[in-house]
Amino acid sequence: MVQVLLLGGHGKVALRMTRLLATHNHKITSIIRNPDHAQEIRDQYPENPSSINLVVSSIEDTDEEGAKKLMDGIDWVVWSAGAGGKGGPERTKAVDEIAAKRFIKASLDAPSVKKFLMVSASSSRRAPASYWEEDDKATFKRAWEMIGVYCEAKTVADEYLYEESRKSTKSGWVDICLRPGALSDSSATGKVDLGRAKLAGNITRQDVAAVAVELLEKENGGGLWIDLIGGSEPIAAAVDRVVSVYKLAVNCKYDRFSES
Repeated sequence: MVQVLLLGGHGKVALRMTRLLATHNHKITSIIRNPDHAQEIRDQYPENPSSINLVVSSIEDTDEEGAKKLMDGIDWVVWSAGAGGKGGPERTKAVDEIAAKRFIKASLDAPSVKKFLMVSASSSRRAPASYWEEDDKATFKRAWEMIGVYCEAKTVADEYLYEESRKSTKSGWVDICLRPGALSDSSATGKVDLGRAKLAGNITRQDVAAVAVELLEKENGGGLWIDLIGGSEPIAAAVDRVVSVYKLAVNCKYDRFSES
């Protein structure tokens, strides 16, 4: 049974991940800020409530030592937290950048943690990807103009994950940065465009959760930095393809971050 620490446990993607992870017989420690949300999280898997351990804690107020303690016995860490635009620019930076970096460091320092998955955003990059079309570039520009503080905070956190992971000598470490496009609450389609995906597109939160869990269960080659929107390829096939391509890319000494 894999022990998973889910940061931002009441988020919409995190709730869906909780159900999937529990269904796959993993044990989840879900970090939530508001105790009133506890029952909603337990309800994600009523078949076996003991598979979900709830911890009420403020991620932004957790210091370095507190973050390290949360890693005890944990195998995988999922960052699905965020300020959500609440509290102004200062809180966005405090949660999406500073707290994220704190938990990345704690994960790398923890002997038991082998995988870290960041639920990021497709606009989390310094420049448009070389494979984007004009509508993608226009969407990217609008995002930075409208929610630039958020984009900057996410980008800094992602860069930190990349840089610290590359410096680490930790055996078996896997870092995954999943950058979905605009999120929707529509029903899951089970089909996606994963890897070098367009930016101008939508993806359901259920599909994001399914891809994230699939990546955690299948990726063991070092790390992945990939985009995600709705598409035509079944999720299992898309993840198999991306994991396979990445392993080939490693053998060819390609830089996984070159298209960031």
